[in-house]
Amino acid sequence: MEEKITDILIILDREDSPSQRKIADQTGFSLGLVNALIKKCAKKGLVKIKKLNSRNMKYILTPKGIKEKTKKTIDYVKKSYQAINQLQASIEELANKHSKEGKNIYILEERKDEIRNIVQNILVELEVDYTVVDGVENIEETIFDIKENVLYHWNPGLETNFKEAEVVNIFRY
Repeated sequence: MEEKITDILIILDREDSPSQRKIADQTGFSLGLVNALIKKCAKKGLVKIKKLNSRNMKYILTPKGIKEKTKKTIDYVKKSYQAINQLQASIEELANKHSKEGKNIYILEERKDEIRNIVQNILVELEVDYTVVDGVENIEETIFDIKENVLYHWNPGLETNFKEAEVVNIFRY
């Protein structure tokens, strides 16, 4: 819930007089949830609600709200940085292990994203050879029937039917 409040505070700080509907669109929250969160923020003294007319309200971030938003943002950045460091260490450990075992490393790329960038940068930095497979549908059955091959992925829903190859979700390592 606190993370959702932070999302609201960030929008209120960034935009001038956003409507609840606009906040809902930007966060993906329901209109009712946005309304409840704004009321909760007002009760905590993070937001001041000013009635403009019978239909429109203005939400003003208070100094306490700015302080809370800043604190939560810093906490989020710290946690994200720790998670990235932990992910990098796991990938390095995996790559070193598989490289020493003489395995061929494949990266399953279903979309170009930040995780792929992290994985590729580490493998390049370690001078470990790898092959990118663009999407599950492009995996050749014969490649993954060989036990010297390992596939790195970060898709939590990936179902695999490979006979011999090792398949590693880098977030579960």
